[in-house]
Amino acid sequence: MARVALIILLAARLGAAQAHDQGRSKTSLNLGKGKATIDYGTPKLGGRNLDEMIKPGTPWRLGMNDPTTLETTVALDFDGKKVPAGKYVLFARPDADQKWVLLVCKERSPASAMVEVPLHFMRESESVDVLKVALEKAKGGGSIVVAWGTYRLHGSFEASR
Repeated sequence: MARVALIILLAARLGAAQAHDQGRSKTSLNLGKGKATIDYGTPKLGGRNLDEMIKPGTPWRLGMNDPTTLETTVALDFDGKKVPAGKYVLFARPDADQKWVLLVCKERSPASAMVEVPLHFMRESESVDVLKVALEKAKGGGSIVVAWGTYRLHGSFEASR
């Protein structure tokens, strides 16, 4: 009987751990002769309130567990802000007026940001429970779109010349 109870206890703990580990996802975009890829953790909102979780002035790491990374084989241009080919860690930071910036960092710390890119913020009526980051084709280049809860963040870029 004790063995059955131990198995049930272990199964319950494993199930609880898996419920919080939503996994990872990737999004990629071909840009001329190069490619950009973002790898990110996929947290589930699960009824939490983003306005309470994400604080103005505090960088948000755009995912969960391991850092969200951007790997690009071609230099990128975010409206005049250049990011050389390489691998970077991404954060986003809002201010009190919901003006957001994307922080492209050399290391796992937002203090290592080499570029701050303005992001357009919108609220949608439809809520997205699992964080979704997408790289999409856009006129002359691409865009990054982040959707979680009712938050939508959008930024544009192109392959640098």
